[in-house]
Amino acid sequence: MTVAPFSLAGKLALITGAGSGIGAETARQFAALGARVLAADINPDTAAATATAIGGGAQAMQLDVSSPDDWTRVYGTIGREHGHLHALVNNAGIMMSARFQDAPIATLHRQQAINVDSLYAGMQGALPLLRAARAAGAETTAIVNVSSVYGMVAGSQFAAYSATKGAVRGLSRAVAFELAKEGIRVNTVLPGPVATNLGADWDPPVDADGNPISPEAALAAWTSLIPMGRLGEPRDIAPVIAFLASDAARFVTGAEFVADGGYTAG
Repeated sequence: MTVAPFSLAGKLALITGAGSGIGAETARQFAALGARVLAADINPDTAAATATAIGGGAQAMQLDVSSPDDWTRVYGTIGREHGHLHALVNNAGIMMSARFQDAPIATLHRQQAINVDSLYAGMQGALPLLRAARAAGAETTAIVNVSSVYGMVAGSQFAAYSATKGAVRGLSRAVAFELAKEGIRVNTVLPGPVATNLGADWDPPVDADGNPISPEAALAAWTSLIPMGRLGEPRDIAPVIAFLASDAARFVTGAEFVADGGYTAG
């Protein structure tokens, strides 16, 4: 019999962007490890599909992470129904491809709202619920923020995206430092290129000359740069997130975990 190296039994976790990709797989992983999952997504239908698929008392929640009012509503519901929260996974994000010289400032503003502002609001709003879990006896509580390797290395035609994902790293470390004494841990996961629909709103991808290319061609180009010879998959990232949310990572905060198949190793 295989024994899990860690458990999330008895923990309540809110996962954003849980309707697909890394978020859906993370929700499945959390549930498999014993957590009760609050699967949040801007699309209520995909959130419901995830919650139904994983079972275990999972609950779907509609959440536009760029809306402070939505965060307030969701945390109000969690407070009334559960009274606490053990883990917050800020996974929802958007990736837009554009040459810097051609990209309007709105390209930055949209990604800033979804990739950075949402984390600020989400972490801040979660504090009373995370503190309530600690007061009720939780050894630690956890926030896991999903950044990107493009927050640490350059990505062609992703200047605005890189700026936002770099901001996630700095914000996470600063909040981790402030909250460490309370037993509220904050860590960051930096995935490399992963085969998900994160780029579904690309405008569309373009080559170095500004000519549109297909998402498939863009992904193929990325694959050629990964030493392991393949794109990442959601199942490559979800266990890292789950570990950081567990008490097995009780002494880990302010850390960054890169999962990129060697993309940034060279």
